[in-house]
Amino acid sequence: MNRTHLLYFFRNFELAYATKLNWAEYNIGYDHTAAIQIAEPDFMDPLSRLHEIGWGKWKEKEIPFILNSSLPETIIEKTSDGRVKINADILSAGWYLMSGMQEMTDKYRDKYGRFTHSQSLQKKLNITTVPVVNYYFDILKKAIEMSQNVPIDSHRVFSGTVTHDIDEVLSGWKHRIRASLEKKDYVRACFLGISQVFRPFSPWKNLQQIAAYNSSKGVHSTFFFLPRNNKQDSIKNADYPIAHPYIANQLESLKKSNHEIGVHGSYRTHDIANELIADRQQISLKTVSNRFHFLQFDLSKTPQVLASSKFAIDSTLGFQEHIGFRNSICTPFYLYNFEQDSPFEWMEVPLNVMDCTLEFEEYMGLSPERALIEIKNLTQEIIKFNGNICLNWHNTYFSEYEKEAWKNLYKELIDWLIEQNCEFKTLRELL
Repeated sequence: MNRTHLLYFFRNFELAYATKLNWAEYNIGYDHTAAIQIAEPDFMDPLSRLHEIGWGKWKEKEIPFILNSSLPETIIEKTSDGRVKINADILSAGWYLMSGMQEMTDKYRDKYGRFTHSQSLQKKLNITTVPVVNYYFDILKKAIEMSQNVPIDSHRVFSGTVTHDIDEVLSGWKHRIRASLEKKDYVRACFLGISQVFRPFSPWKNLQQIAAYNSSKGVHSTFFFLPRNNKQDSIKNADYPIAHPYIANQLESLKKSNHEIGVHGSYRTHDIANELIADRQQISLKTVSNRFHFLQFDLSKTPQVLASSKFAIDSTLGFQEHIGFRNSICTPFYLYNFEQDSPFEWMEVPLNVMDCTLEFEEYMGLSPERALIEIKNLTQEIIKFNGNICLNWHNTYFSEYEKEAWKNLYKELIDWLIEQNCEFKTLRELL
């Protein structure tokens, strides 16, 4: 295995347990003389060998060991001479999943330029909701403890990052009129247009309500604002100018609160550093967090764009079509710089759950009731490893206008996370 891949695995291991280790003490390697011996991989391209991938049980869960074809029943064993042997190459496999290597080799993208869930290894192996890398970390942790007879202390607690992408604020009244026109109810459309003059309808001017509700629950949250309100490649950015009095007022209010303001990188800023820098300047140069509009992310370009733009955290990497783990990890991690053969210095906070992913028919198509069950099941996997659940709930889904059931689901979910002793942190606080 490439030594930099090994060090990359170790660095993200430390981040997952919020600890610092002296790896030279442990003598981990593939050689038969290593104190902790890792099995050699059987192949390096799991996508071409899907039906050969070996599975094994760890923490009562069947998980794939994506670079090995056959496994003994025991994942870890102690040899007669006191060494510890891990019977699968979890190090190379962990690097493959965390780095997003599959996205570098598969060139297909959807019409928005996104790597899709349907083409992913996670979908093909049905492991989208399983943080496989954290299982690999746990296996290595156990092996080290067996070898050293000393426990590794973890300082991580189960945490939650609640975020809100602010795409639409001012155009709720237009949406209502458009809906009437689509139903050919022209009389109602005219009535709504006239009534807007006398009784303004603004269901999405609710940022203060969201912030107040979150504060009442002890939830520190991150609000991502779109700096542009133009169209790019026929795709709409914000429905508001960032200088609009209402938006300016909300930004000032949030700055004085325990909530965080982040940049919602405008459409097509994910592959042009100067454009993302301009977006950051529109919000504030003190802003450390980003998430790209439409979850645009090109692994061959975007990480360098984020580095050039001086962001400390990104939270874009999730599947648009399905909740879960795009990089098979439930803890914050560093992405891999394929050009420099080293980790990037900014941190990725995986996006696990998004409201429209749950609701839209072309994605999961769930009712709010079923969505809550799916989120709870996903969260139980995160809790196993004191991971971080990252939730994206648009302000349009915290509204009685067409989304009252989803607003209620959000409140029920927050209460349930509190019952699970979730420690809520903004992205900045996760640093």
